Amino acid sequence: MRRPDSMSILAISLLLCSLAASAWSETLTTITLGFTGRLSEPITQSALQGAQLAIDEANAMAIRRRSPLRLQLLPQDDHGNENFAINIARYYIKENVAGVVGPWSSDAALATAAIYENAGIPQIGFTATSSQWTSMGHRMPFRVVGGTRELSSALAEVASRSLAGQRVFVIQNDSAYSNALADAVMERLAATAPGIALGRIQVARRTTDFHVAMQAAMQHDADVIVFLALYPQARAFIDAARRSGSKARILLTGGASNLELASQPEPRLHVLEFEIARDYCPQWKKVAQAYRSKFDAAPTTYSFYAYDAASVLGAAILQTGSGDGRRIAVALHQLRHPGLHGLISFAPNGARANPRYTLFRHDGRWQPVEFFPAGSGRHEPCV
Repeated sequence: MRRPDSMSILAISLLLCSLAASAWSETLTTITLGFTGRLSEPITQSALQGAQLAIDEANAMAIRRRSPLRLQLLPQDDHGNENFAINIARYYIKENVAGVVGPWSSDAALATAAIYENAGIPQIGFTATSSQWTSMGHRMPFRVVGGTRELSSALAEVASRSLAGQRVFVIQNDSAYSNALADAVMERLAATAPGIALGRIQVARRTTDFHVAMQAAMQHDADVIVFLALYPQARAFIDAARRSGSKARILLTGGASNLELASQPEPRLHVLEFEIARDYCPQWKKVAQAYRSKFDAAPTTYSFYAYDAASVLGAAILQTGSGDGRRIAVALHQLRHPGLHGLISFAPNGARANPRYTLFRHDGRWQPVEFFPAGSGRHEPCV
């Protein structure tokens, strides 16, 4: 019998490798993840792109590990409306999604919590910050940013100590998030700084007319105005505050550092944000560069928050090797994941453990001036 020569052996080896690769590729399993928000808004698109970047990286990791799992996003526009969010939740159940990046608003999160809980679908919130959402006894909600409880404590400290407010006026809207946050800020200020004169007004969640609100703030003789309405309203409020002639220091939150303002310094403008990605961190630089390369645009804070949300969800899926939402939720409760905002881990109720905040002042551009809780921030190790 003639022995096979080296070329025959090589050909057989290549054929076997090709057959093995073909068999492996045929067993790939696609796992679908939801993403909900007001997709008509550019800021939401920036978040979706951040989430997509994390999904791309999770798929690259799956290839390196020779995992048969592949992740894909199924975005849906909830128009910031609870009824739309409920319909989307039911649609996601039919589509057998393994998890959801979102919901975007606290109103949507609260309206859909029981639906996702009963279906065993974990949600990773990155903008829905109502502490009530993770205090309902459910196992499916998670949040990669701080909640209203922690945020209100930091806001009260900034208004009373950092900005030395003696007459503080709160402007909120009628959303669940804004109501809960305003209540908590007022309660915290009353408890920790009882000498401060407090005032408050509520506006509609879609209004861009803040004339009456600014008149009320000036009648209160406010030296600090805390603006707790939604991000899309922030620019109209700043314009109204400029026109009013008020000299009060202004404290914003909820993504306001993404606003592009005139280059001249406006030192009375401040914004308290969940700790944004740190520019000295190699991982942050890598993600920011990849985002610019892929989408030909600069990322926003929401890009980074959504990146973290999708990244931790993808890590849990690859760890379990499953698209089963309940198994994924168990993994999320145990996970310690290196995120852009430090090590991500969750309290037993799904809230972000040890959230931190950065206070910015507008000195021609937004500059960090203080970190909360005290002692945290840029001197901590970069994960």
